[in-house]
Amino acid sequence: MRKNINSYLTAFVTCIVVMAALSSCIKSREGRTDFSSLQPIMMIREGGLAKFSSQALVFPGTDEADTVYFRVNYAAKDVAPSDVTVKLGYDESALNAYNGSLTPADSPYAKFPDSIYSFTSTEVTIKAGQSFSDPIPLIVYPSKINPTKNYMFPITITDANGINISGNFGTVYYHLIGNPIAGAYNQEWIRYNATDTSGTPAYDQDLSPGIFSPVNATTVSIPSGTGVNYLLSFTNNGGVLSDFTVKFPSDEHDPGSPAYNSITITGGPTIQVADPIAGIYRFYFTYNNSSGSPRVIMDQFIK
Repeated sequence: MRKNINSYLTAFVTCIVVMAALSSCIKSREGRTDFSSLQPIMMIREGGLAKFSSQALVFPGTDEADTVYFRVNYAAKDVAPSDVTVKLGYDESALNAYNGSLTPADSPYAKFPDSIYSFTSTEVTIKAGQSFSDPIPLIVYPSKINPTKNYMFPITITDANGINISGNFGTVYYHLIGNPIAGAYNQEWIRYNATDTSGTPAYDQDLSPGIFSPVNATTVSIPSGTGVNYLLSFTNNGGVLSDFTVKFPSDEHDPGSPAYNSITITGGPTIQVADPIAGIYRFYFTYNNSSGSPRVIMDQFIK
């Protein structure tokens, strides 16, 4: 099981957030700011709508299980003086409020189906002398997810043992972005030991399933049998898909990338077919191997 631990904000940023949230409690005396009346506040460091995009879960569709972590923060001028028990739970009202903020053109989110996640850490403790809870896991099962659907699982601090709960950072909005062409395809990988595709292929292999993994609502990541990945993007106009483009991720153009250790891309990738109605996609690119010999790769995907 691969672990994906979200990066944490620095202590400085946390203090700024707390001071902003409690600015009405701060007094000024003799030209100095008085923090003595600041009260502790409980928050989720990775949470808040301001960081909504970072709460998107993007895992390979073939993974059986992946885990994302978050922490509860006792935000105060001092550490917790004693153990603080914090309760957490799924927040349907947060899901409804978010869907209510969408435009008619946006696709609403549904709650995670029970089959695609596990969340059992509904009560955590911030130990005396600490400011943070231990990492709290949310486990998802990507291979069971319908990648064409939008799903969300907001987790909210429901009780903080009498301590104020942040209105802006009390909820983390974990979500899965649906994409209309995402999912599993039959994949045929063809290699020509030549400069074009006019001759007989040297290799013609079935590498099914080829997974179209959502990057966002209009882009999917697709593995080539050669070891590089395609990024296929399109325009969605009310369910009509058009203007398909394909490229390699920018990091794969780095000569230090493992996929590029022994090959030099000389052309492409290029779309030969992109037919969302028939469910057929075909891309090709050219490269030279480590000895300088030309190759053409063709990847075909059929739903």
